Amino acid sequence: MVKWIMLYRFNDIEINVSQYEIRSKGKLLSVEPKVFDLIIYLIKHRDRLISRDELFEQIWHGREVSDTSLSNHIKSSRKILADNGELQKVIKTVRSRGYQFVAHIEEHSDDQHRTLAILPPLQKLEKISHKLRLSHIIVLLVVIVSLGIVWKSATRNENNKTAPYLLVVPFSIASKNTDHWQAFADQITRELIQDLRKISGLAVVPPPSSFTFKSNKFRAHIQKQLPNVNHVLDGVVSEGNNGNLRVSVVLENIKTGEILWDGDFDIEKGNKNLFTIQSDIAESVSKSLKVIMLDEEKNVLAKIPTTNLKAYEFYMQGQYQRSLMTHESVLNSISSFNQAIALDPNFEAAYIAKSKAYRIIMVFFDKPKKVLPKVISSAIALLAITPESAQIKSSLGLAYVHAWLWQDAWQMLSQAKKKDPGIALTELGYALYHSAMGNAEHVKSALNRANELDPLNEEIADWGLWALMMVGESDAAVEWGSTKMTIHPNNPYLLLGSAITEYIRGDYNKSISLATDSVNLSHRESLPLIILAQSYAASGNIEKAQTLIVEVEAKNQYMCPYETAIAYALMDNGNHEKVFALLNKAVDFQSNCLIFTRNDPRLISFRSDPRYLKILKNIGLDDESIKQYSP
Repeated sequence: MVKWIMLYRFNDIEINVSQYEIRSKGKLLSVEPKVFDLIIYLIKHRDRLISRDELFEQIWHGREVSDTSLSNHIKSSRKILADNGELQKVIKTVRSRGYQFVAHIEEHSDDQHRTLAILPPLQKLEKISHKLRLSHIIVLLVVIVSLGIVWKSATRNENNKTAPYLLVVPFSIASKNTDHWQAFADQITRELIQDLRKISGLAVVPPPSSFTFKSNKFRAHIQKQLPNVNHVLDGVVSEGNNGNLRVSVVLENIKTGEILWDGDFDIEKGNKNLFTIQSDIAESVSKSLKVIMLDEEKNVLAKIPTTNLKAYEFYMQGQYQRSLMTHESVLNSISSFNQAIALDPNFEAAYIAKSKAYRIIMVFFDKPKKVLPKVISSAIALLAITPESAQIKSSLGLAYVHAWLWQDAWQMLSQAKKKDPGIALTELGYALYHSAMGNAEHVKSALNRANELDPLNEEIADWGLWALMMVGESDAAVEWGSTKMTIHPNNPYLLLGSAITEYIRGDYNKSISLATDSVNLSHRESLPLIILAQSYAASGNIEKAQTLIVEVEAKNQYMCPYETAIAYALMDNGNHEKVFALLNKAVDFQSNCLIFTRNDPRLISFRSDPRYLKILKNIGLDDESIKQYSP
């Protein structure tokens, strides 16, 4: 037995071996797994010079790796450790001999004695070279999308606890030109996930949860966040000489560290043989998992999104722009999706992405009345082409909830679920629908299903908290918010729902603290400022609340009038005229905030006012209307 080494410290660097983390001055750094392995190996053998051949053998298991690749990994290691080739104060190069770690190390251990754990297995990637025309790089997405990897569908089979549960982590980039290849790497990841979810028998973590691991793919972190995951599919996009490109893919059993399958794909100019790798990949992965893929599933995966490469390039850039989640970037993504659709009017994925982008604009950045018709029209346009698309029906059903089209929402969500019960946003749509109707048990049931399907989805985390809070489930809301804030500590909007829950419960200091943290994290965006104003108003500090409202109004940006109305309602100083003026403005804007009007505990004192009852009728949430809706 040896003593378990927890930490290596030197200069301002701290390396946690058991958690696979490197921090500089306390800040967590993003480190490629193989770079981490290289650093640890040099530290453990710092008493001697390590030859290049030894590093090839120990880090790459003797797999054919170029000297340039090793040099690049050494360069990356030095950059992370605040060193460089000129200083060589951490890693010293002895020309033609090898490398040695020379910085003074402090070792820190815990009190227990355990067998020294082996670091995650190094990626042993067998060389499978496929020369493809560089101008067809984009089409590689289609090829990898169509992998014959044998996996299950999104809904976990609760009766089969040993079934594989797969996480595809966002592919990394090993290139000086990272920004150029980012959209490419991200899209490989998305497409792999979406197609793997079409294979029966495998649970696959959806893209929203998957992309939370983009800056931290260490296996200990994955197991902490998703303890039920037992397989990880990882990849690296690297740029070689003469503009060549390599995509390396590896499938790992995260519980045992065993590499089940791996492969390299080299893309070079001049070769038109684009699709021959498909059957090789399918055979290799299916054998590794001992799963038989159905013929109909093979046919589905063989379908490519579009035959127009330029359209696919616009689509790929649009997906990347949308992921940035700023008003400008989402508008840019819509422009890219429109260009893709113009080049290929039957490009289903582009329609779906466009509809989702409009929904983001509607919820976060602009008046719903202005954007909602575009959300619906883009979805309906796709339904005319592919009337059985579960994804677009799910998206449209959620949009109908936000638009108070209750019966249409129920029908569309029901159709989406019948076609594909594994779409998490369908369950979120149900949760918001039931929250609007005031059915707490149905809200909790739908959120549980959504959480099982996509456990790290930030949209579900945010709206789920509001859905619980607005049907009076304050204890469940506190528990939900606490869990989700631990998972997403830098999301300011999760703090807002918790802040509201706390002032409803009477803990004004905690509410103000949470809302203040949200304001700081968001750099004083409008909604956090309004919720902080509500917290102060609920606590009786009317002057502070009014000051914050003035600050928001001075920004001259779209802000849902509903939440500003709530701020005035909480002041309890006879502002009824102001409250109803803002609520009616929200109705005019078709604000999605109004879905909570019927049961919002912050409006209890207004419920007997005829103006409140009129608003309920206008948004279809009055007693008579509700009787006509599905349960």
